[in-house]
Amino acid sequence: MLRLEAQSGQRLAHGESFRRFYGGSEANVAVLLAQLGIPVSFVTAVPDNTIGQGAIDAVRSFAVNTNSILRSGKRLGIYYTENGNSIRPSRVVYDREHSSFAELQTGKINWQELFNGHQRFHWSGITPAINSNCASLILEGLKVAKDAGLSISADMNYRSTLWNYGSPSSAIMPELLNYCDTIVGDIDTAEQYFGIKISSSLSVEDKFAQCADQLQLTLPSLKLLAMSFRGFDANGSSTYQGAIRMAGKDSFTRIYKLPVTIDRIGSGDAFTAGLLYGLCNQLNAEQIIHVALACGAIKHSMEGDFCVTSLEEIKTFIHSGPSNRVSR
Repeated sequence: MLRLEAQSGQRLAHGESFRRFYGGSEANVAVLLAQLGIPVSFVTAVPDNTIGQGAIDAVRSFAVNTNSILRSGKRLGIYYTENGNSIRPSRVVYDREHSSFAELQTGKINWQELFNGHQRFHWSGITPAINSNCASLILEGLKVAKDAGLSISADMNYRSTLWNYGSPSSAIMPELLNYCDTIVGDIDTAEQYFGIKISSSLSVEDKFAQCADQLQLTLPSLKLLAMSFRGFDANGSSTYQGAIRMAGKDSFTRIYKLPVTIDRIGSGDAFTAGLLYGLCNQLNAEQIIHVALACGAIKHSMEGDFCVTSLEEIKTFIHSGPSNRVSR
């Protein structure tokens, strides 16, 4: 996707210029995994023009395999962003109708060929929210991935402004998520998709445990669930914490203070990429959630959708937390 961001402090309706970034949930995950040394292939559809080529170049520059990307349709999906602050919230406006990906039909992707030589298939809940075509396309891929024995992961990623084509998310997402053994989500989205209600008065540990218990009853294929929790401390500083249930055991990171947020968009995707990196390298649950949390935290420190980091930087964050020291 193409992201157009209003200049700092400007409103979308009145800004005189926009900053350009490329991104998108699955693309963001692929870009970080590739940086961390995991071979990744990315499939989507983009128009056969210079804007589409720019999107391909953006992910390919990080060593993501783009050979399976289709050239079709006439336009790249766009979303506009307006940065908020401590007084007003940030805003996102989607312009994805009739994009190349939105018009992609089932039967156009050779899933069996795509999955050949791969071990995992990852997708985002944003994709089936676009339209019924995209929901059917994901289901088509999930069936082939399941038959091929791939591990399947998903980020729940609920976007209220996209679910407007007649089928509510609660009618679509449970079937799709039932194919997954690994899920990243949050308490609010679990309620939206499955009607799971968790008391806001509970501790983070109890909220996560109760939500995980109920999701496992609903999704028998689920083996790993991870969440990140945001909040504020007594001084108003942003806090960030990770949780994971793996092999029936819950593990949590400590609560980190994030002294600054440059750009929060993509932080959930960075968290997911860190999680998948840990799984690919057969780390234990505690190691996995610390890598995931570090990736998500580091993403807050940079502009754009992509998290640009390294294993060394991730390990330093896990060991020392946020730092303003000069590395030299």
